[in-house]
Amino acid sequence: VTDGVRKTPEDRLFVQVLAKAELPAEVWIEARARTDFRWIGDEYSNRYRFRLEATRDFTVRGHAVVPFFKAEWFYDTRYDGWARTLQMAGAEVTVNKHFRYEVYVAGQNDRLPSDESLIALGLVAKWYY
Repeated sequence: VTDGVRKTPEDRLFVQVLAKAELPAEVWIEARARTDFRWIGDEYSNRYRFRLEATRDFTVRGHAVVPFFKAEWFYDTRYDGWARTLQMAGAEVTVNKHFRYEVYVAGQNDRLPSDESLIALGLVAKWYY
């Protein structure tokens, strides 16, 4: 990617498996295993992604608030190694039946092909109709 434009096109197909279980204190944990089948230009590769997420529902002043923590690990066959980790912490807040928003902080650490780190603040608006 150069100047926000991908020079080599990428096509991707993925398969994922999800599991969810309730822990004590009404905490929910969700696990996801995902395989990305990737065609980048003329080269084929796989990326395996494993994610754990913990959430718990609260009600604050009549609104649902769901704090969350996610951690995800990425294995990339192009580099034959664990290429990236991603951690996110935040909360989703329900304003009404049509609108929710999510705020979070995320840290991403890339190891392959080179060491790079990123810390980001995010805001997601969700509108349901």
